[in-house]
Amino acid sequence: MSTSILCNEQLPLLRGEGRYIDDIQFSNMLHVTFVRSPYAHARINNVDTEVAKRQTGVIAVLSGLNIHANIQPIRPQLKNPGFQATNWHAMAWDKVRYVGEAVAVVVASDRYIAEDAAEHVIVEYEPLPVIDSAATGMLADSARVHDNLNSNILLETQSGIDKDDPAFKKGDIKVSANFRHPRVTGIPIENCGVIADYRTNTDELVVWSSTQIPHVLRDALCDSLGISAHQIRVIAPDVGGGFGTKMQALPEEIVVSYLARLLHRPIKWTQDRMENIKASFHARDVLVEAELSANIDGTIVGMRAKAICDVGAYNSFPLTAGLEPFTIGSALAGPYDFEHYSYEGYAVSTNKCPMGAYRGVGFVLGPMVMEGLLDKLSQKIGMDPALLRKKNLAQPTDFPFKSPAGPIYDSGDYPALLDLALEESNYSAWRNLQSEARNEGRLLGIGMSCFIEMTGMGRDTYRKRGMINVPAFDAARLQVDRHGHLEAFISTPSQGQGQKTTFAQLISSSLGAPLHDIKVHLGDTATTPYGSGTFASRSLVSGGGALLKATEMLQDKLVRIAAAYWQIDNKDLEYVDGRISNPNQSSEHLSLKDLADLAYTPFQKLPPSVEPGLSVHVSYNPPPAVSSSAVHMALVEIDKNTYEVKIKDYVVAEDCGTKVNQAIVEGQVRGGVTQGIGIALLEELSYDSEGQLLSGSLMDYLVPGIYETPVIKIVSMETPSPWSVGGFKGVGESGTIGAPATITNAILDALEISAQDIQLPLTPERIFRLKNETKS
Repeated sequence: MSTSILCNEQLPLLRGEGRYIDDIQFSNMLHVTFVRSPYAHARINNVDTEVAKRQTGVIAVLSGLNIHANIQPIRPQLKNPGFQATNWHAMAWDKVRYVGEAVAVVVASDRYIAEDAAEHVIVEYEPLPVIDSAATGMLADSARVHDNLNSNILLETQSGIDKDDPAFKKGDIKVSANFRHPRVTGIPIENCGVIADYRTNTDELVVWSSTQIPHVLRDALCDSLGISAHQIRVIAPDVGGGFGTKMQALPEEIVVSYLARLLHRPIKWTQDRMENIKASFHARDVLVEAELSANIDGTIVGMRAKAICDVGAYNSFPLTAGLEPFTIGSALAGPYDFEHYSYEGYAVSTNKCPMGAYRGVGFVLGPMVMEGLLDKLSQKIGMDPALLRKKNLAQPTDFPFKSPAGPIYDSGDYPALLDLALEESNYSAWRNLQSEARNEGRLLGIGMSCFIEMTGMGRDTYRKRGMINVPAFDAARLQVDRHGHLEAFISTPSQGQGQKTTFAQLISSSLGAPLHDIKVHLGDTATTPYGSGTFASRSLVSGGGALLKATEMLQDKLVRIAAAYWQIDNKDLEYVDGRISNPNQSSEHLSLKDLADLAYTPFQKLPPSVEPGLSVHVSYNPPPAVSSSAVHMALVEIDKNTYEVKIKDYVVAEDCGTKVNQAIVEGQVRGGVTQGIGIALLEELSYDSEGQLLSGSLMDYLVPGIYETPVIKIVSMETPSPWSVGGFKGVGESGTIGAPATITNAILDALEISAQDIQLPLTPERIFRLKNETKS
């Protein structure tokens, strides 16, 4: 495999022939607009919809109070003693808990009428105290986001040894720092959207959603609407990016589905960009306080850390507020081998938009914290940062390697990967350039990060976390018609990652069929088998693993058909390169088309053990996790006058196991690095003390463009996983995980400082303050 072929599925998109949510039209379709709270925390005393209802073209106006008795709240569960569940109503009816929470919905003949009518909905609010940060929310006397809960801490988790264990005193040197990752969001090209159509003749609700999780979304709709799964069909058409922000069930999806059943008309809702930034899922907003203990020779002795995660107003479905604190705890130790580790994590509810997944999740904090502390340690003991890392990396002979943080990593060669990055970057030449620049008074810095990405996580991982709303397996159905043409139906849909091409390559490689004879179907609960969906770099590991197992089952059946035809023992036969050869007659072969014809033709007598037709179905529970690894290196220069950062060179050395399509791998890495650069330098969702979003448009929430994105050099190793089918590992989040730490370390290296408080993004103002405050 590992062949870079063209992603044919993307050609129609480039020609403007895609079918996204907003491209889907029905002649009798209605449109909705939501009335959203301008307050972060307030009691709803009254919602007056009468004037809005009288507007021309308005079909209905409903408040949260009108519907809450008919719709069950979103209430994901987590089997963990430190967890508190929350009720998230599809529309608030008694109290709002964040700016942008929906309180009413207007249904009209077109979107513009609905938006105009929404201005006539009058809501009487009684403002309440605002919990504006996790620090405030953790105070014993803090107001409660949810009155029925004991505190604002939705999850508390600990792992490793006690933070006060005497083991931490063993090291000769201690380095510590506080790392703050900003609140961010994914900014997909296509905002969220949903269409629902209730078909009375079949009692079926058909839902088109820009979602990453069609089957899990159907589960959420079943729970909230109180109807059976066989009555709901969820379709993910072309989806213009997800990045994790579309892997949660949105309250709006539930409201639109309810309205379609109520009004017996197709209903459409699509976000505008400001609505997407304000009221779609946010991510991160984490403070990690960490300390590293080491010996004078640079050997790491131990690490202890505390993560405080601002998770917003509610638990999101299906992952809950536990997503960030659990993942951070498993990621902080990275690829390093040391003895003592202590971690405590908190998910704290505040009056902000709820948190969900975003590319990299808590793994981004792993290198941000560990690599930052390693750079501080290297400064303190006078050891080159690359040598310090190499000294502490787990060795190839250590696998399976149990991380100090708990996860068990399956395979890799971390020192060789670091060497590959150092060679590709010409590290020594970079250091020479830096020395020359410093002599000239220029601020040139080098940053690096070594890290692990846990991918394709199976049921064991989610069970241990207690995340019972995640299926954590995927499935594939593979069928061959009598002419030898193949169709595959897989539970992991695409949001632009090229799954159809990748899966077709898998089938072609395994069964020897030409790509033009293979059709792949994704994203439709009526045709694709039940599974988790696409997130956490699981499509190839989980969906591809299921598909590869399906091809193996199909090969087994083809061999049995050939054995029956030739009346020989099937142990003597093997399916190779799209055909089976007769060992007793070297010139006699049966192609896939021949075998398919035998499977479907009634004139060919098959043994009782072989059913007619060619169709197989596989549900696959992947390993607890398989671990990709990577090393990122960056050379940056800071303008001494403006403190603007210019990335002059960027290198990635990656190992994501068996590769199917190298071009797709590199595309994922480049896209991820670009988003990571945005996190490091530009992106931040800022709130004021009253819970008002200050960066609610793309004029304020800045994302990287072509000017901020460097040419990214990528070199690869390939260490197949011994645990996953096909040796696959995921790579979807790797670029985003490593880039923030790499850029941050390069900036601090350019400034020649060791900062105690590191807050991203490192804007010119923050860089200026870091430089001057640290020196003072």
